[in-house]
Amino acid sequence: MSSDIDDLLRVTALLRERALETYRRDLNEERLHQGELDRIDGLRKQAFDENESVDTRRMLGMDTLWQGWLAKRRGEINRAIALSRAKQAHSIASARLAFSRDEAAKEVSSKERQARKVAKFAHEEMRLEELSRMVNYGRDI
Repeated sequence: MSSDIDDLLRVTALLRERALETYRRDLNEERLHQGELDRIDGLRKQAFDENESVDTRRMLGMDTLWQGWLAKRRGEINRAIALSRAKQAHSIASARLAFSRDEAAKEVSSKERQARKVAKFAHEEMRLEELSRMVNYGRDI
């Protein structure tokens, strides 16, 4: 039985670590998308702050094309962030479940270990009682 519990502990710990790694990966994915979004916002702000070259770009229509591309890219990134957050919600739920299972397995292992300890002490107590009776057997007569 102990081997089964040990195997269960190893498996639940492995599943917990996998679930946590998936959650960390999903968090990192969102951070990367957020960083790209921040860079695009910085480019937009920088473009609005540059007054000298804006007129030339507007005359050529490049400003409109560029702003359109930025808006499109920003939308793509926002969708990617939303998807990352949805993945995070799923992966944190999986991580919580894996953590709960791991904790339950640890509790089962602890209870089994305690039960074996109690059984061992009860067996030793019974043997000591028998030895005591054997030692005192000759004295009662």
